[in-house]
Amino acid sequence: MSEFPYDAGNPGPCCQKIEDMLDYARPIIQRWPPFHKYTLGEEIMREIYTMLRLATKARLRYMNKSTLADLDTSKAILDVYLRQANKTVFHDRGGNERRLLTDHSYGVWSGMMEEIGKLIGGWIKSVSGRKNSTKGNVP
Repeated sequence: MSEFPYDAGNPGPCCQKIEDMLDYARPIIQRWPPFHKYTLGEEIMREIYTMLRLATKARLRYMNKSTLADLDTSKAILDVYLRQANKTVFHDRGGNERRLLTDHSYGVWSGMMEEIGKLIGGWIKSVSGRKNSTKGNVP
């Protein structure tokens, strides 16, 4: 068994949930009008990629409290962006008023964020409760 805890075939539940959210977000943002796609949409995608990077980084480090805190902060920022997207109204080509996120899309996305938040919270608790352990926590 290798001392290096990384397994490319098993990204861990947190990274997997973030990847699932990324796959869900991509086609939704691609349908947005150009102004919103290249402003708020890019910020949302950047934040999701940041979360994925931080979750992967936390998996590979022993002392990862600060990385997990950054991951939790990034999740909170993404929550704000999603609320903004849900409130943002635009007019489609037919002149109809629409929002960037439908109630259904916002609900599904919020559910994903809630699951990820629970994973991050549990991960932070497990790292905070660990005392002088030699093994890293890899959720």
